[in-house]
Amino acid sequence: MISHEVLWSAMRPRIALTNVGHTGPIFALTISRAARYSGIVSLKNPNDRGLERERLLVVIATVLINVIAVSLLTFAPWSDWRTGAALNVVDNCLLIGFTVVRRDTLLARFLVFGVVVGLTELAADAWLVDYTRTLDYSIGGGPMIWRSPLWMPLAWEVVAVQFGYIGLRLWERFGNAGLLMIGLLGAINIPFYEEMARRIHWWQYSLESVRGMIWFMPWYIILGEFGIAVVLALLARILRRDSWLAAVVCGVAGRASIFVCYAAAFLITDRLIR
Repeated sequence: MISHEVLWSAMRPRIALTNVGHTGPIFALTISRAARYSGIVSLKNPNDRGLERERLLVVIATVLINVIAVSLLTFAPWSDWRTGAALNVVDNCLLIGFTVVRRDTLLARFLVFGVVVGLTELAADAWLVDYTRTLDYSIGGGPMIWRSPLWMPLAWEVVAVQFGYIGLRLWERFGNAGLLMIGLLGAINIPFYEEMARRIHWWQYSLESVRGMIWFMPWYIILGEFGIAVVLALLARILRRDSWLAAVVCGVAGRASIFVCYAAAFLITDRLIR
């Protein structure tokens, strides 16, 4: 919301002292241009171009920080669940800090969306651990919530914000080609984290329980995360609406989509394809 003082400053008539011929000084009223007023208001518009650009830069910054951090952590043999938790705290400090400073309601809805995705995604994690028996968190140690590390909801929150917003921007810019681009990015970038996670002792996949592997990562993870990235972008478009309830509902839908993508990919790569 914009304060009454700012609105009044933008809207009030301006008084200028001028000379008109020989009639002496008179007061002339001048009205600020409407463009000036709309410019002030648009600073808090979540669709303002300047704000959109800054928001995108912050989200991309978290992606780059994560890539650099996990790459460097491969040289740290002491890495465990603590480094995963710390990295997600850094990401959230950037995202939440930007949201507060810029009073960005759209990014705030993305954060709510991400938190709901992260909390409800625990069920999908439990399915991967207990049913497929392919996912193993034991190497990281630390406190657990259900079958996942305590910090895992924060990790999925960040992923949902990153791929949801970047995917949304690509979709809005390039249409269906943008959705394909974010899907390919998800199929490359997220599995990169998966491979790094094994090396820095966050989690790993069981070689005995999976038929198709590339490096130490199951094929179904790559295929599933292609679908997850696309779905997150599709759901993100709904967040453009000024509705907090929509953010929560989309978060629950995101969790369901994650499970469906993983389950379908697992069925295709490990059950149907011999």
